[in-house]
Amino acid sequence: MVGCQKHFRTRRKKVGFKVVNALCTPGIDFGEKHLDGLGVTLVKGEWHEEEELINHSQGADAIICSGPSQPWTSRVIRTLSRCRILATPSIGYDRIDVDAATEQSIAVTNVPDYCIDEVSNQAIALLMALHRKIVTIDRAVRDEQAHLTPFQKEALEKHACPIHRLQNQTLGIIGFGKIGTTVALKARGLGLRVIAYDPYVYGPVMKSHGADPVDLDTLFTESDYVSIHAFLSDETRAMVGEKAFRRMKPSSYLINTARGPIVDQQALIRALKEGRIAGAGLDVTAVEPIPKEDPILGFSNVILSGHSAWYSTASNSNEELWHKAALQVASALKGEWPCYAVNPQAKKEWLQKWRSPVE
Repeated sequence: MVGCQKHFRTRRKKVGFKVVNALCTPGIDFGEKHLDGLGVTLVKGEWHEEEELINHSQGADAIICSGPSQPWTSRVIRTLSRCRILATPSIGYDRIDVDAATEQSIAVTNVPDYCIDEVSNQAIALLMALHRKIVTIDRAVRDEQAHLTPFQKEALEKHACPIHRLQNQTLGIIGFGKIGTTVALKARGLGLRVIAYDPYVYGPVMKSHGADPVDLDTLFTESDYVSIHAFLSDETRAMVGEKAFRRMKPSSYLINTARGPIVDQQALIRALKEGRIAGAGLDVTAVEPIPKEDPILGFSNVILSGHSAWYSTASNSNEELWHKAALQVASALKGEWPCYAVNPQAKKEWLQKWRSPVE
């Protein structure tokens, strides 16, 4: 990632940079070694309120932060007069006001190539577990010593029925980015028909990855499984709600490995209570951790995996995740436009402000 484009000498009147790690967590190596030799003064802490972020980020040239959990609002960003980059070691960055950052010529970066295999596998695993009623049958075996041979008609009716053949059932994917695309390819290998909705991806691109593009209403109506892989934004918040659940088949399942607030959880609970869908596989929920009193815990046809979809020993490594924000910061401090920037509209003014011509 460092060296994504030619190195340029950075224009600055002062000697050295101030880098704030506002996400500093004991036991995690954020890769500050990648800032060696750049004249960096490092300020570390963990802050989650606007006032704290404002107070500790004054004079920062670069900030390592949490895009999903810290409020990098326009109010906070307007105080960052010298900052050239906000770098989050995550895919999501919904709590960073990207428009405000762009106005300030601040690059915002995430980690777009992170945990693609893990999350796509989790989506497929939840689909398969729901389809084959693995959790339900496991409980029946443990609690009732159920034995589901072809001769045990009553047990089959009670614990397994109906399980349809997976081949040629329909998976509807909402959000056709890197993870959604990978899910589509894996699902096609299982014999599923795949349809997808993403207003920002061309139909021929979807088709080239094995998915037929459809509108959102068609996706909810035709899918046997709806799997969410969209980015959380004002546009997608609660996009799967009452209207969606009324369009879904009573035999269909919802799978969410993206972000909890994309689903209107109260509408989901009503749909489950009324039998308007067959169940759900949720890696993420509206509130995390899930409160003990949350009704979602009471449904036997809901599988919960506690925001673990991202995890593997590989994805939890420094190289795969924790060092990538610091590498983006290093590029920015050298006057290079960072490779993982999510606001390319800021690039021209950013380069004019922070890059000087090659000598």
